[in-house]
Amino acid sequence: MFKSSSDEGYFPKIFSRVTKVDAPVQGMLTIVIIQSGLALMTISPSLNSQFNVLVNLAVVTNIIPYILSMAALVIIQKVANVPPSKAKVANFVAFVGAMYSFYALYSSGEEAMLYGSIVTFLGWTLYGLVSPRFELKNKHG
Repeated sequence: MFKSSSDEGYFPKIFSRVTKVDAPVQGMLTIVIIQSGLALMTISPSLNSQFNVLVNLAVVTNIIPYILSMAALVIIQKVANVPPSKAKVANFVAFVGAMYSFYALYSSGEEAMLYGSIVTFLGWTLYGLVSPRFELKNKHG
């Protein structure tokens, strides 16, 4: 995900660099270093407590794109002219997936929801700041 986003210009070019076998090793190592730094910032007296904080935060930040994708399914089907009879099963599965996702968010706890929301909103804000540059690029060349 970081490589393709970097190819589009959303992330630094280090994430686009690949080895001779087309593996984005430098980008993966960068992510490992960043995640390790974040893990060290959550050090608590109990390793179990630290692990739970990280897992719950990961649940919140990783589930948001799934919820957005499931919410967009009906519009995607409409644009693709998918007949309603063929869309019913996919829409039902997306609804069940969304309900499970909301349950997972609820189960992650208040602290993870708070920090996960802050990270998500920060990401949306950063996207809002850089997206006009890419929109103009797509329209004009």
